[in-house]
Amino acid sequence: MKFVEIQDLELINSALEFDTPDCKVVGGCDLYTTKAAGGDKKLYKSIDKQLNSMYQENLMLSSSLSPPSFSPPTERGMLSKSSENTLSSSLLAGSSLGSSPFGPLDQVSSRRTFAYLIAVLNASHPDHDFSSLRPVDFKRERSANQVVNAFNNTLFGVGMPVPPRLWEIVDSHIDLKDCVIYSHTPSPSFLADEPGTIWSMMWFFFNKRRKRVAYLFLKGIRHSYHLQSSRRNSRHEDGNISDEMEDYESEDEVVGDLEMDE
Repeated sequence: MKFVEIQDLELINSALEFDTPDCKVVGGCDLYTTKAAGGDKKLYKSIDKQLNSMYQENLMLSSSLSPPSFSPPTERGMLSKSSENTLSSSLLAGSSLGSSPFGPLDQVSSRRTFAYLIAVLNASHPDHDFSSLRPVDFKRERSANQVVNAFNNTLFGVGMPVPPRLWEIVDSHIDLKDCVIYSHTPSPSFLADEPGTIWSMMWFFFNKRRKRVAYLFLKGIRHSYHLQSSRRNSRHEDGNISDEMEDYESEDEVVGDLEMDE
C-alpha cells in the first residue's frame, strides 16, 4: 500500500492525541492508495493462495458428506448424522469462504479487498504481522452514519469533542458515500503486545472507484507508559510515503488470481 501524506489529515491526527484523567488517547486517520508497495505483491499472492486452498478444502468437505438415506434412520444414526452436519457447518462457517464480510471469497474482488486491509494494518503497525488474520476477524459496517456516530460517541465518552471539520476533511479525501466500511477489534494478544494499551478500535473506508483506503483508529493507553517513536516516522524511513496523490488511471496487474493495482 502507498501511504499518502496530506496536511489537513495530519492536523486531525494531532488533534486526536490527548490526555484524559484515565488514559492517553491516540488516534488518527491514515490514507493509502491500493498501489502495491514493497512486499505487498508477495503478501497478496500468499493470501490469495491460502484462501483458494481453504475454499477447495471446503468444497471437498461438502462433497464428502453422506447422501440422504431413504431407509428409516435409527436414533443413533440420527444423532451421528446431526453431529456430522454440525461439524461440517461449523468448519464452513469458521472459514467464512461461502460468505464473508467481503463477499464470497471464491471471487477475486472479495479476496483482494481482504488483502488490502491486511496490507494497511501491516503498513500502519510495522512491529506486527497481521497476515494470520481471517476474514471473520473483520466486520462490514452497515452505513457511514453508524460509524461516524460510533466514533464521535467514543470521543464524547472520554470527554473530548470531535475535532472541527474532521468528517468534512475525511470525506474530501475518501468520499464516504462511495465507501464500503469495515471494522476490526484487535485481539487480546495484540493489546498485550502494545505496552499499556487498554482498548483499541479500527475502521477501514474502502473506495473502490478512487482506489483508496482510509484507516481510522482510536486507542487508549495507560498514563504510566510512554509512546515510542511515531508510526509515521517509520513510514518516512521506509520511503513508502507519497506527497502527491497517485495516478489512478493505470491498469490492474493480475498476479495469480488476485488483481493488484500498479
